[in-house]
Amino acid sequence: MRRPEIGLDLFDIVAPGLVVGLVVTAAHAPLGIEVLKRGIVFIDLATAQVVGLAVILLGVWLEEPNWIVAQGVAFTAGIAIALFFRWIERKSPEEQEAVIGSSFIVAASIALLALADDPHGGEELRHVLSGQLLFVTWDDIAAFLPIYGLFAALWLLVPRLRAGAGFFVLFALVITASMQLVGVYVVFASLILPALAARACKGYVHWRAFASGAAAAVAAIMISAAADLPAGPFLVVCYAVSAVAMRLFYRKKGLSPAR
Repeated sequence: MRRPEIGLDLFDIVAPGLVVGLVVTAAHAPLGIEVLKRGIVFIDLATAQVVGLAVILLGVWLEEPNWIVAQGVAFTAGIAIALFFRWIERKSPEEQEAVIGSSFIVAASIALLALADDPHGGEELRHVLSGQLLFVTWDDIAAFLPIYGLFAALWLLVPRLRAGAGFFVLFALVITASMQLVGVYVVFASLILPALAARACKGYVHWRAFASGAAAAVAAIMISAAADLPAGPFLVVCYAVSAVAMRLFYRKKGLSPAR
């Protein structure tokens, strides 16, 4: 039986967004928990913003950059800033969070300056910040899925890479891919909020992070598509609601920290 055309159109829009939301959630869950453990909460925001700046500057300098060139620039920027943060962690750990926050605001300011005379600058900046989740295609997913697969394999099979510079490189690879798929805001929310939902009395419960993030992703994509809402900002709100609900539920059971 042939699916009605309107239903097919909706399915074609929603399905890639759902896949991206779940893949990003699965990859970000362990990374977000590690970020909270290290106390470097804003590293994801700063890294994503620097990658976004690299993408913006490339678009300013080259009208239609080659995809391979664009990815080379994006991943180089992501890895470079992540390794810089690792260097700061080793040389001056007490200043690390200040440097990370300053890097974010400087990168954001340069992006604004670069797009000041661009008539489409506001739209370009919006895409970098809030993403275009409902406009992601299967080709986009196929292009970035190997990055997530490589991350999953290394994270699970080579645990020593979770420490030192290895963590920062893996983090940069995932964040660079995610920023281009979902935008800076969703990158931050999908790392931190599910990780907060996973916090328990004796550490973190990893499956809670994924469950909280997955529930938010599915709800946000379905509702935003049906109600014609901006998917990125709505997904951020859903991550927050899901995290609060998860914490309240387990606090009543005495399985979450009291504060």
